[in-house]
Amino acid sequence: MSSFDSLTLALEAWFDTPLPYLPDALRERIVQEFFPMPWDKLSAEQRRSVALQLDYQHDPAMENDRQDWWDFFQRMDAVKAQITDWDAVATPTAGELALKEKRLAELQRELARMDAQVRHARGDYFPQRELNDAKDEAPVAAPTQAVRYIAYPKAMHQLAARLGATPEELAAWVFWGPGQGGIAAYVNANELDPPPRFHYGFGGNDDYVSPLMATWFSEEEIAHFSPTERYITGEALIQRWKDKPGLQAEAFILAKIRESRLQDIHPGFGGTRGTFQEHDDFPPLTSGLFMVSQVEQVEAEDFAKPVDRGQTSTPIQQPINDSAEDIVGHGGPSAATQPNAIFLAMENLLASELTMAFVGDRGESGLGANNMLEISARGETRRIALAGLNLVDRRRGYLNSQGVILLGMAHKKTLTRTDQNARKMSRLRDVFRLHLGINKDPFEAYRKGRGWVPHFRISDKRGAADARAKREAERRTESFEDLTERGNSFANSGRSERSFNDDDDDAASAWLRENDPDARA
Repeated sequence: MSSFDSLTLALEAWFDTPLPYLPDALRERIVQEFFPMPWDKLSAEQRRSVALQLDYQHDPAMENDRQDWWDFFQRMDAVKAQITDWDAVATPTAGELALKEKRLAELQRELARMDAQVRHARGDYFPQRELNDAKDEAPVAAPTQAVRYIAYPKAMHQLAARLGATPEELAAWVFWGPGQGGIAAYVNANELDPPPRFHYGFGGNDDYVSPLMATWFSEEEIAHFSPTERYITGEALIQRWKDKPGLQAEAFILAKIRESRLQDIHPGFGGTRGTFQEHDDFPPLTSGLFMVSQVEQVEAEDFAKPVDRGQTSTPIQQPINDSAEDIVGHGGPSAATQPNAIFLAMENLLASELTMAFVGDRGESGLGANNMLEISARGETRRIALAGLNLVDRRRGYLNSQGVILLGMAHKKTLTRTDQNARKMSRLRDVFRLHLGINKDPFEAYRKGRGWVPHFRISDKRGAADARAKREAERRTESFEDLTERGNSFANSGRSERSFNDDDDDAASAWLRENDPDARA
């Protein structure tokens, strides 16, 4: 059986040599394989590019990759064909016209996402050099053993402890896959051998972390994974640059995207509205993922003074900015993308070890904007954006159900037991498990009259919270439903600060509907 003979490696020392001066065997091979491209009319870089493309097409090691891209472009052609077919459909009725427009919009969005994936794909193929040092020795067969798979929580915990990784960063690695510096994820590994690979589908959901909850990973791959690229979310990047004098961070990021110096990656859509500004249904810039290497290159070239990142350039081990607000404890710098990594790395952390406080400027922008949770445990304190803990409805910037409940607990409010509220409490437990590594129930069992009481200590230190403490103490036994009726909202989301009374029912009820999107769940 003939082995693959790399043309790129054979020409390694000859790319800048005219054809007549090449060795006879090599010259004959070039004439045959480069046809109809004339060697002497190509530059050295063009010759290398052609050789790499020819090697990629013939290298057996790239067979799966070639098949994947073949299937991908087949799907792309099918989408284009469907667009053509739907574009020709007659629409004699308003209903048929609406259906046609809806289907065309869906297909065009899918095509845009596929275009984004093609644009973001890295051409980093290079043929592997064969080792000939032990050519005459019989190869030593590696012992075969079954692949062990671990579920997402365990894999995420190990990556966070060893690399300071975040769930969003893991999503980026899964999106690229092992062939492009990422990592492979699988589904149903507990019942299928081998399990099928997990791949992100195009569109449908801005949230690219939730699909990872059903994934499994090779235990050995997780233990030895060394990323070739680190990633930071658009939200964290805005925070990282927002305090630079005279800089409008979001507008600056958009400008760098247009200059092709930053790429906004989104596993579910390919890109964000940063690239696809004409598509309002694409996810916002804040949910995108950016390569830290590109971010640091922009900082080095465009900023008056380089951003000080200390001894390492990985985003997880460095502060988002230089503000003292971001590092409250004495245990070292916080994470650049998500400072909750310090808590995920703590072994067997219990909710009773946590102290939490809502902090931030209450008067300016309200909850969901500049507010954070200040969390302390085992001598470490970090301030984490509410959105980073999945306590904010990212589409509208308001507290979601989990956030409303947690803030209510800071005010000693009682949540009555209903099926809806039980589901909300379940989602709040997920916040503690996924973002803080709390595996045991952070709440006492429900008791009538007391509701769900937290094992941790939580308070509200935003703005005028201390001044309200005495007033709140008088109403500490009120329920969430009482607050809805009387109009005591937990946050104003940018509205003016004022006390509610019996005349404020409509305004408060409207706020609660806006800030509790899952109320009818």
